[in-house]
Amino acid sequence: MRAEIFTPGEEPAPDGWDAFVRARKGCALWEESLLEAAAWGSPRPLRAGLVRDAGEPVAAFCGPLGLLPPTRRFAVPGRPRLPAWFQTHLPNSFSRGRMYAAELGPAARTAALRTFERALRRRLGARCLGVLHLDVERDELAEIPGTFTVRRATAPCSVLHNRWDSMDAYFAGLPRTRRRRLAALYERIGGDPGLTTGRVTAVDPVRASRLDQLTRMKHTRRPGATAPLLPVYFERLNSHPGAAYFAHRERASGRLLSLDLVLDVPAGWATTVTGSDGTRDLYLDLYLREIDRMIGAGVPAVELGPGMRELKESFGAVAVPRNAVAVPF
Repeated sequence: MRAEIFTPGEEPAPDGWDAFVRARKGCALWEESLLEAAAWGSPRPLRAGLVRDAGEPVAAFCGPLGLLPPTRRFAVPGRPRLPAWFQTHLPNSFSRGRMYAAELGPAARTAALRTFERALRRRLGARCLGVLHLDVERDELAEIPGTFTVRRATAPCSVLHNRWDSMDAYFAGLPRTRRRRLAALYERIGGDPGLTTGRVTAVDPVRASRLDQLTRMKHTRRPGATAPLLPVYFERLNSHPGAAYFAHRERASGRLLSLDLVLDVPAGWATTVTGSDGTRDLYLDLYLREIDRMIGAGVPAVELGPGMRELKESFGAVAVPRNAVAVPF
């Protein structure tokens, strides 16, 4: 096996990258154009690699290098000031940055992973302390062996499995106090004559960028360091068949008030980028609109990501354990 490492946004992806990603039904964010747009707005440099066996792609990896530099205002953009860890994590998502061909068994997956790690070490040299594999679920742990690896449990991913045939059935399965509140919220916002609600395939890129940034600023200790997703990122998502948004808009002006990006994945849907103008009711209603559509379309499950576990469980989601595995160089 051999690996080809490239820098999204600066170098073209190896031949066969997008074809491999699409064959594996990877979400839109894996594609070269979206990795490129993510890299342009990322405060951390991105790297990716395609592993081949006998000339055929068998695995893909991507992620950022390092944490934000401690003296960011004096740092060269896109370059860590200090040696750092590379993280196998799909940018702007809650998903792992590791993808394998269907025919690879556990031993072959480990071999592909080690091939990528060796190539990354040669490419980055002393700038990289090792690889931190994020979003590792229980069945993948055995594929990342090593004498010096360190494993730690991280925040679980909340997943909502589709087990209803209507919204009435969904509400009926909730505890009474929760049922009353959410049903009333769903009816009130759905009946608001000043709003349009539901699934759309395109949003205003500038407004979406701002709503996403404002929302992330509310959930960080350093709001001033929150880099926005560039409008070009949303422009490219707008034209992608594997991406859609659940949104609220002002009916008269069409102004975007909230959004939640939903991506097609093999298990169903995965939510990622979200944003709202600060109205909590709209944020909660986004979950209900997604559940309504999930039931109607027969989508098996929706990955809601880590964080706010109690809130997501109140909508019926369950927690799937995840781990981080550090492989030092």
